[in-house]
Amino acid sequence: METIEDVVKYLEINQDKPFVSVVDKIEKLSGGLVNYVYRIKFVDKKSVILKHYPPYCAAYKTISMSQKRYFVEKEALQFLSTQPWLTNNPESIVRTPNVIYADDDHYTLIMQDAGENTQTLFNLLLSNSSVDQHFLDLIPKELKVLIRHLTEDSELTFKKNKTFEKESVGGYLSLEKFQNQLGSMAKKIDEKLKPFSDISNGVSKSSNHENSVFVYGDLWPSSILIDKEENLIWIVDWEFARYESKTSDLEQLLANLWVMKQSSKFNQDKIEKLIEKFQLEFLGNEKSDWRYECGDMAKYNFILWIGGLLNETHWGIDDNQAVALKALEEVNK
Repeated sequence: METIEDVVKYLEINQDKPFVSVVDKIEKLSGGLVNYVYRIKFVDKKSVILKHYPPYCAAYKTISMSQKRYFVEKEALQFLSTQPWLTNNPESIVRTPNVIYADDDHYTLIMQDAGENTQTLFNLLLSNSSVDQHFLDLIPKELKVLIRHLTEDSELTFKKNKTFEKESVGGYLSLEKFQNQLGSMAKKIDEKLKPFSDISNGVSKSSNHENSVFVYGDLWPSSILIDKEENLIWIVDWEFARYESKTSDLEQLLANLWVMKQSSKFNQDKIEKLIEKFQLEFLGNEKSDWRYECGDMAKYNFILWIGGLLNETHWGIDDNQAVALKALEEVNK
């Protein structure tokens, strides 16, 4: 389903979809890097999100990908919708989409739409964007509630459910595969960085799932949608959900924020304050350095994340090597 025309044909052929209204308009959303994502609008003003998971990366079709990610996201969202975490935390403003229809034959999910008025945290942190600092301060506190539920209270463990086993999920777009096909950072940065990546990759491949916990697995500022009108925070894109170390979600998000802070494209002051708020909520001290406080492997994982993230072009960074070496210098202090 690469085009809107493909979606129209899909809906015409599969008329058993649980729609209670007539389709008015279909929009292709720009956020899809890995999958094809569309908003379907109806004449009654309601809307849903259709997400198709091709056997390749949507943005880079030469990169093949396992469609198991469809089953991962489906099961994660269905699992979350049956959990009492919102009942137990009635004041939480965090939401995850409900699955409306799951088509296992065509690897397609139709799910609840967070709404056109939502903005990604990525866009809200742009230099030319205005966002209430008070609302930004809520995000670490609110995400802590969700992450605590996933890692401590959900009772979703490797022994009970192997859908989220790391080999079957993380393997479909490994860092090595991504770098080999798009241009490895090893060719762009000093060889001093390589030992960090080697250590982290080695530990990652040999991780003991029995000691891992259920994590979201793709926590970065574009997977966090903010609805300022409804005062809600939506967490979307669960196809990377897996069993991992307890701090992996926090590490990934803060690595992304660190990269954003290196670019004039983003509001560096707001990002620094946000990082401090996350450190306060999760580590108990806003001045803590999460790369040391999150465990022995955090600084190695940080370098691994930086190596992967700098392959992307949306950061507005001119000198990737300088940023990578800065990362190394900071963790070597």
